Amino acid sequence: MKTVLITGASSGIGKETAILFANNGWNVAATMRNAGNINMFAQNKNIKTYILNVKNKAAIAACIAEVRNDFSRIDVLVNNAGIYTTNPLEVTTDEEMEDIIDTNIKGVVYTSKFILKHFRQNKGGTIVNVSSIAGRVTFPYQSIYHTSKWAIEGFSESLYYELKSFNVKVKIVEPGMVKTNIYNAVMTLPDKEYPREYNTKFPKWHSYLMKSYRNGYSPKLDAETIYKAANSHSTRLRYTSDFSTKLVFFIRSFLPLFIYQNLIDKLTMSK
Repeated sequence: MKTVLITGASSGIGKETAILFANNGWNVAATMRNAGNINMFAQNKNIKTYILNVKNKAAIAACIAEVRNDFSRIDVLVNNAGIYTTNPLEVTTDEEMEDIIDTNIKGVVYTSKFILKHFRQNKGGTIVNVSSIAGRVTFPYQSIYHTSKWAIEGFSESLYYELKSFNVKVKIVEPGMVKTNIYNAVMTLPDKEYPREYNTKFPKWHSYLMKSYRNGYSPKLDAETIYKAANSHSTRLRYTSDFSTKLVFFIRSFLPLFIYQNLIDKLTMSK
């Protein structure tokens, strides 16, 4: 049986991905930050859970070693753990910024780094990095989140070339407006003091965001895309699950930039 290591597997995309791999006969090492969820997959004999906060480098290395000890080898790494925030940059705290960067960027980089020797020795492996629509297009009030996802796009694309000769594949999956815990997190405006200049614009953006997530799709769709990417023998780098995200990418690619910018401004910021 092949083995997949999935970070951030306690909910949403990570949870559905763990279940899908297990149901298809894989050994699944499902990591999560909250020890309270450690028994959530107890009924599935193919899933073993591990506590891991990807902000902790030593914990990442120890977790990979433990998974290797339990299953002898790891065939696929799915870097799914991530967090989200939406706020004007001016009121985003240093702690919020560091949390995003440490989790969404450093967590992916270090988990990938620490598994590479194992993949190289095995003469193969696959890294699937879960990015976002926010890794290729931008919206207002998400500058720090965009920073993290654009970083993952560049990191993954560079690594794709770097590891190709070792038979280590790198894949990027780009979810769109998927209904996960992020949806619940944005249902109310953040409890912050805003300068009055933001009092009209930010609520309009938040309303647009809520509507988009309310009409979002199931994380099972992204789990299927991750599974497809992990099992692909092609050199394809990027994978997108839903039509809406594909349409946004198409529009961004072919519209003149000033027209696209005006479109985003009218959708998200106009009174």
